[in-house]
Amino acid sequence: MTHFRVNSPNVIHEIIDGEAVLVNLDSGSYYSIDSVGAVVWDYVEKGLSRHQIVEAIASQYDGEQADIDQGVQQLFIQLQEEQLIVPTETPSSNRHAPVTTPASTGQNKPQFETPILHKYTDMEDLLLLDPIHDVDESGWPNSNPNNVSYA
Repeated sequence: MTHFRVNSPNVIHEIIDGEAVLVNLDSGSYYSIDSVGAVVWDYVEKGLSRHQIVEAIASQYDGEQADIDQGVQQLFIQLQEEQLIVPTETPSSNRHAPVTTPASTGQNKPQFETPILHKYTDMEDLLLLDPIHDVDESGWPNSNPNNVSYA
């Protein structure tokens, strides 16, 4: 089974109102994924394998198995290309965390929609200028003595 993990500490993320917001601190790009993609991201964070994620999505959304598998696979490819996730041999320690599911009533499941990773680069310069990049394990605002800059 193929597992992935969030590329921490280079990537920070939050799920807000069904939308995953991701920031790659190395590139300065930020991203959003809504609906199904946010659920997939939640499962990656919890340490589920790609196969387990496809099964979970198929049980929660109405759609063809082949479309679900292809849509999730395409999202994984994009997340890896943007260095937001990296493959790992072992699942994360969050694997036993409860899995969040979209709210649905009765037997009606929401329709599967192919997840789309939206990339934004308009704030790259600002994100890369942030002094938090020049810190070590002691944290911010303590600057890393190896990153000395003379103006």
